[in-house]
Amino acid sequence: MTKALTIGTATAQPGTIQYGRWEALSHPTGHAEFLPVIIAQGAADGPCLWLTAGIHGPEQAGPAVLYRLITQELVDRLKGTIIAIPALNPAGLRTNQRQPYHADKDPNRLWPDGKPDKKPDPDKDPPTSLERAYKRLFDEIVACADYLIDYHNAWTGSISFSFRDRVLYRADQDAEAHKAAAEAIAAKQAEMLAAYGHTVIREFPTEKYIDEDLHRSTSAATLFLAGIPGFTVELGTGHMPDWAIVNAAAAGTRNVMRWAGMLDGDTEPIEGIKVVDAGFPVRRCSTPRVEEACVVLHLVEPGDLVQAGDPVAEVRDVWGRPLGEGVLRAEYDGFVMGRSHGIYYYPGDAVLGMAIRDEAPLVAPYPEDFFKE
Repeated sequence: MTKALTIGTATAQPGTIQYGRWEALSHPTGHAEFLPVIIAQGAADGPCLWLTAGIHGPEQAGPAVLYRLITQELVDRLKGTIIAIPALNPAGLRTNQRQPYHADKDPNRLWPDGKPDKKPDPDKDPPTSLERAYKRLFDEIVACADYLIDYHNAWTGSISFSFRDRVLYRADQDAEAHKAAAEAIAAKQAEMLAAYGHTVIREFPTEKYIDEDLHRSTSAATLFLAGIPGFTVELGTGHMPDWAIVNAAAAGTRNVMRWAGMLDGDTEPIEGIKVVDAGFPVRRCSTPRVEEACVVLHLVEPGDLVQAGDPVAEVRDVWGRPLGEGVLRAEYDGFVMGRSHGIYYYPGDAVLGMAIRDEAPLVAPYPEDFFKE
């Protein structure tokens, strides 16, 4: 028997695609902000896969993947349920801005973090309406999701890749049990990523990961707090989606569904994009950086394998004359995720987004003081 699921005004009906609205917040002008909901349910029972996109306004390839993916033809073969939200941040999508005009913070850093609720402080801003909305939506995800994929874009010209989160666990109580559970979740996430079939890049080391509030992203919050295997995908350029990447992401998602037992059939090949394997685990890093104001002429392409010491860019002054040696060299072995935009750089600016060798553990405890009030 299929699951009876209702999200907002959308209620699952076996063998169909249903559409509805999830009321998120009210504006002082009297109108409501809703998130569009799509529920696709097969005639046979199976897992529940949440697919979310559109949390950053300029990142519009993710919604395109959902529109290409969810068809009646898919539903006719589906076992289980897909719950999709193509616009987690409608205000950002309307204005083409990363952040909504009514909440001045990265919306993908507003999901629950598991810390105890704080007492109201008159000198500090309380949670925004959007943060409160995401807490309610998080509870709905936890109630029914078996898996989750959150779709994003990195930057213009970057390769398509998936982020592998480091799974954090509480070590202040029942440390061994929490560690074992985290290792099981990390293993399941690794299987999902392998099924998706795009380039895999690990997230920052734990300290920077926490500093950047990445533990409060859509996929990390569900992974850490609810034990729901999932990951974030980055689909290259955003404003004008690369349709080869969109199609490859749809194929990768169907492969995840096959892995999860939601679809029958052979794994689809991932075609039309670069899938890069450095031969060792990698994490993201903004490197190398220029030491002085200069003009940068890149010498490498996204997806290129690079060794420490290789020239990756020419550096010149505004008249075009070489500065110093005339080249900027890679600091690490790895590969190019994408090039930074433009050619005019200030001191300290990173020239590339690189995937560099990573030796840090994938399962790690939260910082000692993380849960202290």
